[in-house]
Amino acid sequence: MGASTPRHHSSSSSLPRSLLAKRIVTFALYALIPLALLHYLVSLPSPAHPTAAAAAAATATSSSPSPPAGPRVAAVKEKAAAGSKRTRAAPRCDYSDGAWVRSAAAPLYNGTSCGGTIKAGQNCEAHGRPDTGYLRWRWRPRGCALPPFDPAEFLRLVRGRHVAFVGDSLARNQCESLVCLLSSAFPARLVRGAGGGDGDGDGDELRKFRRWAFPSHDATVSVFWSPFLVNGTEKAKGGAAGLDHNRLFLDQPDERWAAEIPGIDVVVLSAGHWFLHPAMFYDRGAAVGCHHCPEPNRTETGFFGAFRLAVRGALREVVLRGARAQQQRERRPKLAVLTTFSPAHFEGEWDSPAACARTEPYAPGEREVGYMDGEMLRAEAEEAAAAAADARARGAGVTVEALRVTRMAALRADGHPGAYMHPFPFAGGARERVPNDCVHWCLPGPIDTWNEILLQLVKRWADGAGADAESSSSPP
Repeated sequence: MGASTPRHHSSSSSLPRSLLAKRIVTFALYALIPLALLHYLVSLPSPAHPTAAAAAAATATSSSPSPPAGPRVAAVKEKAAAGSKRTRAAPRCDYSDGAWVRSAAAPLYNGTSCGGTIKAGQNCEAHGRPDTGYLRWRWRPRGCALPPFDPAEFLRLVRGRHVAFVGDSLARNQCESLVCLLSSAFPARLVRGAGGGDGDGDGDELRKFRRWAFPSHDATVSVFWSPFLVNGTEKAKGGAAGLDHNRLFLDQPDERWAAEIPGIDVVVLSAGHWFLHPAMFYDRGAAVGCHHCPEPNRTETGFFGAFRLAVRGALREVVLRGARAQQQRERRPKLAVLTTFSPAHFEGEWDSPAACARTEPYAPGEREVGYMDGEMLRAEAEEAAAAAADARARGAGVTVEALRVTRMAALRADGHPGAYMHPFPFAGGARERVPNDCVHWCLPGPIDTWNEILLQLVKRWADGAGADAESSSSPP
């Protein structure tokens, strides 16, 4: 037994040295193959290289310890974290393409709950309009959804901000619609313009420049009477002695509202119908055209060109004064919305009882946009697009949008006050002649839809303005 061990040892050592070396190499190779395979699997590269922001976000959310980050990495982390909290901006949509559909939903307000705000001539319920079917239609865009108006969301978006409507009586009509929609859920306080007349004629200065405060959100809504958007002199009202035509100074801003642009965050421009009246047009002190020329030896130029120049001038004032504020480091982003022309619906003579007595919208394809209405829409859409490009080029901090209501409005001949611009016009029986309003809209009524779309424009702007503010305040 004691001799066996040396015997075994002597037999292995007696093998040829070359064979022993081969066996050692073979065993080593078998041992190295699994180790190499394990190393390959562990060191495989990731499928895609993350961006710097993604890598920073991953580092920020990791619970494992990491080395201290430098200033640039910390800034990227902060920006990524802020981006994760930001709400998505409202998507773009062509709200002008769609159809009116029946709806069982009732309006948010009525002629009683908001009677103190609505101009008497547009309070169709209070004036005895007997049908209510015109209140039960909603606009349905073809390419996207249009949510019902949400007062809480609108006021949240304009918290601490000033929304101003500038233009003619249809601007006021839309402004009163918005105030009624908002005050259906939050109290409003009239802080300027109490008393006076109905706000769209001579002697009604108080109601031409009204302002409401919403203390719950420190928000303000105003209306500024400016029927030409630029400086002008209005003809005397109702045949009274005085000027028998309008005078427009196309190169001059209307400072009654333009002077307040620095303190306005959202401005909604709306005009058009006053351009249909006889007028002289001036530029740099010289007469450059006229419509229904009131002066002798003048050549008729029509009003399309003057209307385009007025819209251009109004938008230019918003952009230029916004750019000036940006240069002075007063970073206050603005939204300029141009509500496009709203067609009238007179059928036959203006004082016929049937001038605009429809009780339902036109069916799709039953009425097309007329030539004049289409030209006004085209001018506004083109000028809004040009102003938007100019604002971007200047870095003005102004977003410009067109609120295209012309096509949807053209289908709603049922939504006007008609004979109910005056209280109970048929209380004494049928009448052969009765004044009609086939231009403005009943409140509540179709014009509330304009503000449903306005809410979506404000939402997209407010989300984008918040993003820009974060971007401008972040370290480089």
